[in-house]
Amino acid sequence: MSVQVSYKKQTVIFIVLIFMTLLITEGVVRATNIVPTTCHFNDNELFDRYNQFEKNQICYEYTTIKADYTSPIRLQVPEQTGKYLNINSDGFRGSEFEFEPDDYKIFVLGGSTTFGFITSNDEYTIPALLEKKLNESDLDVHVVNAGIPGAYSRSELYLLENYILKFSPNMVIMYDGANEGNQPKQNFTYKEFNENSYFVNQGLESAANQHVGKTGLLTFFAQINYQTGIGLTQFIKSALFPTETDSSVKIGNELKQSDIFALRTDRFENNWSKICSVGNDNNFKTINIIQPVIGTSDRIFSESEKLLILEDLTPFLQSLNLNKTKLSHCNEIWDFRNAFEGIDEKSIFFDSVHMTDFGNEIIAEKIYQKILPIITEDVKKLS
Repeated sequence: MSVQVSYKKQTVIFIVLIFMTLLITEGVVRATNIVPTTCHFNDNELFDRYNQFEKNQICYEYTTIKADYTSPIRLQVPEQTGKYLNINSDGFRGSEFEFEPDDYKIFVLGGSTTFGFITSNDEYTIPALLEKKLNESDLDVHVVNAGIPGAYSRSELYLLENYILKFSPNMVIMYDGANEGNQPKQNFTYKEFNENSYFVNQGLESAANQHVGKTGLLTFFAQINYQTGIGLTQFIKSALFPTETDSSVKIGNELKQSDIFALRTDRFENNWSKICSVGNDNNFKTINIIQPVIGTSDRIFSESEKLLILEDLTPFLQSLNLNKTKLSHCNEIWDFRNAFEGIDEKSIFFDSVHMTDFGNEIIAEKIYQKILPIITEDVKKLS
């Protein structure tokens, strides 16, 4: 006589099997750190000096940076060690630092270009190269890489107020621009921004995926560090519920690009203005730099860069025109968009925004030349 299992029991068994599958998947993810073994940047000529094993290792380290998403901004999880990339105990890229009370301290804030995506190692990021140049000039200066992939001016303001002020910086350098044109439509006040999770601020909390307690599923998974859940939820949301961006500003069915750019420029100026005010209130200098991207410098491109120009996604930065009066309380505002003028037929970029060691060397040298007299004068006053 056959034994039939009731639908209720079948449902329970099915749920248990799903639960066990998710647990096993999470265990495999944590145990093996499964990641793609190829990244688009590995195909660029800038990485020809690496063999395939090294390319795979670079790809692995740069695409598996552990992050904390429970704060209003994305933060690197402290104490991550690799051959090409290291995160110290304070969550910043590079080696550990210990400051004496009289040390001159510079923090460089920005997105992935500041962080150094992709560089040979920690020593070839813009902040690390800048520190090396300053120390070679007999200036005992600490330069901290406070770059975070995906960061922009508002998230950097939060980082400054909540994580950097405690170190009593002497100078803060903002290296910004490219990420300002890629942010979701945000109607949050800065106070609301500070109270939200990263996912809410990035427009990833959909009304179709209601809250678990006071937080959405993404935030909940982040709090329990459930990596499989974060990945699945983000994939489903991005597929079914696209993020609303500033491109929702329309005239009829046509986008009004001038309104989009004006809104982004206004937010950019407001955030930089607040950062400069924080600097004035806390007695440190603010250096604000508009970064270059592949289409902003007057130069002849390499063959590989000519292909990238066709895919350039940075028209906002190319057309950016800041109101300097609004930022008059900032110590310095430098426009580096044409920083690579005349450097012809040499590969600097491997995509429309990111450079490797060669480009970082040029930018660090330009910052060094402009910043050297400022720091020299500051050090004299402190001694």
